[in-house]
Amino acid sequence: MVKITWVRGLQFHAEDDYNHEIVVDTEKAFGGLDQGFRPMDLMLVSLAACMGMDIVSILQKKGGKINGFIVETTGVKAVDHPHRFTKITVRIKCDGKFKQEDLVRSFELSRDKYCSVVATLSEKPELEFVVG
Repeated sequence: MVKITWVRGLQFHAEDDYNHEIVVDTEKAFGGLDQGFRPMDLMLVSLAACMGMDIVSILQKKGGKINGFIVETTGVKAVDHPHRFTKITVRIKCDGKFKQEDLVRSFELSRDKYCSVVATLSEKPELEFVVG
């Protein structure tokens, strides 16, 4: 479970079941304090982290030695509300000693089989809302 608690303005404190914490906010022009991640950016973080963990794990199991690894995600938002992402681009940069085909296969396994964030974004989940 993840819980957010309002701080002030449009800033929230987020906490998970493991007591990890982050600040979620927006820019000052929209009533935030500009001191934390934007919600849509956290979606990109989730995608990048999920794929990154998969790829690094698989590549290392294949004997690859990783010196540096970066996943960059960018999203193009719709002009009209609710400003959903209409396109997300994922760029993977990996330095080290490994076979290029092992990196590509690690990416494919993450994208097609293991990354739960990719799977969730690819097939819309049922959403349930409870207010009260």
